[in-house]
Formats: sequence, C-alpha cells, structure tokens
Amino acid sequence: MIRLSAFSDEAGSSIKEQIDAMKRNGISLTELRSIDGKNVSSFTLEEAKEYQKIFEENGISVWSIGSPLGKADIETDFTEYEKKVRHVCELAKIFKTDKIRMFSFWHANEKEEKVYEYLRKMVAIGEEYGVYMCHENEKDIFGDIAERVLKIMQNVDGLKYIYDP
Repeated sequence: MIRLSAFSDEAGSSIKEQIDAMKRNGISLTELRSIDGKNVSSFTLEEAKEYQKIFEENGISVWSIGSPLGKADIETDFTEYEKKVRHVCELAKIFKTDKIRMFSFWHANEKEEKVYEYLRKMVAIGEEYGVYMCHENEKDIFGDIAERVLKIMQNVDGLKYIYDP
C-alpha cells in the first residue's frame, strides 16, 4: 500500500490552512516543517503538544519532522548544537514520529571526518529517543551529490536516507 505524506506548510502557513489542504487532497500524513512561519525546531514543547492535539483532532499524523538539523556550518560548537538535536528529538516524541529529516553541514567538503563524527553523534542521540535520523541531500551541504552520500553511507552506521531529486 502506498501512503502519501506532504510538507503541508507548502499549502499554507497556519495549521488550519495546512490541515484543510491535506483533507482536500486526502492526505493524512504531514512532514512537519513549520507552522505560522516558525520552524518546527523552534517550537516549545508546549506548542508542540497543542499542535499535536489539533492534528489528532483532525485525523492528521506527523510522518516525519522536517528539521533543519545539519544545516549549520561544520565549525559549529557541537557540544552546544547537541541541545538543538535533543530538542528536536523531544519534539518528535511529542508528535509521535520516529523520523527526523536532517542534513550534513555546510562548508564541510574538506572536513569529511568531522562530518562523519557529527552525524554519528546525531544518530546516537536519535537512538536514545527511539528516532531515526534521515539524511537528505541538498545543495551546498557535504552530502549534496551521490559520491559524498555514498561516503556517508560507508562511514555512518544507523543513518537512513532520503533522496530529493
């Protein structure tokens, strides 16, 4: 069986617009990225609980969190960045999903060992929360082309992959 999910924020900014569009199109799974222009990674836990309640009341489930994790300079202080990773994992649990879309850092083409180290740490944090980290290719990150995605696959166990054509 094929199940469709959608980035519902592409249909509207407000949660109502997003839910209405999903219902019109017969889609019950959202890849949650933002509501009212606020990225999911910036939601408070209280906001997440309220949004989850509204989704549930409308028969919508969160398929994955469309996070910006890994859309950061490779020179970021990972000790500090880890707080953001943990917060997004906590949000995933509130939204009852076990998938988080994430990326592999900017300005990293010459620093691949550091990319692998950070991705391994992110996967380990996700595992603590029962959440899969799902790498998405994107322009200007380390894993933007097939050759480097393959390198990630060969060096980072436990990571899942999303291909964005």
